[in-house]
Amino acid sequence: MIEIKPIHPREPLPEYNMPFLPAVSSQGGKILWIAGNGPVPLYHKHPHVPEEEREWLSGGFRAQFDRTMANVKLVVEAGGGTLQSIVKMTVYLPDMSYQNELNQGIFDYFGRENPPPRTLVGAALSHQDMLIEIDVTAIV
Repeated sequence: MIEIKPIHPREPLPEYNMPFLPAVSSQGGKILWIAGNGPVPLYHKHPHVPEEEREWLSGGFRAQFDRTMANVKLVVEAGGGTLQSIVKMTVYLPDMSYQNELNQGIFDYFGRENPPPRTLVGAALSHQDMLIEIDVTAIV
């Protein structure tokens, strides 16, 4: 049986509205280390077809976030888990002004009670129009 428990050094106040846990502990299961995912389909042609690339990178931050999470979900499920199996996220943003939209997206996918621990990094991504990349660790 897999057990994943939230770790809080102290009880967070509701008004903190935290979009991540400080830490989790796990017992049982296997670890999945999942490569960075963005809004680009996992399997696509190289070099990229410009018309397809424009479609993948269209729609603004939330659209790219949703496509990215669909890719993350696909890989986690292929490894035998669910989004609730994620115990650590690293999120890369080229523009930190998207942080509030990111937090809302995290709440929408994981709820407000126990969203996974997260590291947020400002970074140049592989394409100038890519707005997000996420890598995760999951226990399944």
